[in-house]
Amino acid sequence: MPDIFYGFLGLFIGSFLNVCIHRIPREESIVYPPSHCPECGMRLCARDLVPVLSYLALGRRCRECWSPISAKYPFVELLAGVAFWLAASQSENEVMLLKNFIFLSGMIVVIFTDLEHMIIPDAISLPLLGAGLVFAALPAVAEFAGMTLPAAVPGIKESALAAAAGFGGFYALAVIGELLLKTEAMGGGDIKLAAAMGAFLGWRLLFLGLFLAFLYGSVIGLALVAARGGRARQAIPFGPMMAAGGVTALFFAEPVLAWYAGLLDNLWSIT
Repeated sequence: MPDIFYGFLGLFIGSFLNVCIHRIPREESIVYPPSHCPECGMRLCARDLVPVLSYLALGRRCRECWSPISAKYPFVELLAGVAFWLAASQSENEVMLLKNFIFLSGMIVVIFTDLEHMIIPDAISLPLLGAGLVFAALPAVAEFAGMTLPAAVPGIKESALAAAAGFGGFYALAVIGELLLKTEAMGGGDIKLAAAMGAFLGWRLLFLGLFLAFLYGSVIGLALVAARGGRARQAIPFGPMMAAGGVTALFFAEPVLAWYAGLLDNLWSIT
């Protein structure tokens, strides 16, 4: 199918991701009750659930109580559409395509859940960890059953080791940071998310993604300090940085590494 089809599919998946973002942190079912206005409880009909277009047609308000509808909803839908389109243009086969769809969906939910609630629930990170390991093991399981599937990237060994490295590395950072800062330096959600990212990405892309996460966090943190005149101190959720780093590594590992190698060569020539 053409890549643009998966982009449209992403729009509709993004609508479901909005449900996950709203309900999972509140420990509500993502299945029941059906989609409804969070303010007045009116059940949404089919014409209210068309990605992006319904938001515009409704004038950004609930048709029953006229409460404003957050721009976050169409933004998540558009983000999922672009992400699915990119995944379709770069995935080598159907198995990798499905794997990347699940990873990207999880990262989108992580970003907006952590931004809004400052938590990454186990209901997000643990299923992602399991899914990453299952995808890595699928080819071996299929071969044992006399079937053929495309080779997984990463394989089960690398996937498991990367998950363990992500968990162990971030757990060590949390312990050391707490000892040095006398306060929680890293939440348990970040630790489990690092394991899930390792299961999906393998150790090479995991390390690149986490390096980019710390880079993104540093840049945003410095920008916030500068904007507040160097006085204000505010906790910044790290989950969105991790998710952004992981997605960047998934899609753009080669150009990022090429840029970094060129930067090192230039610095070496100057010195």
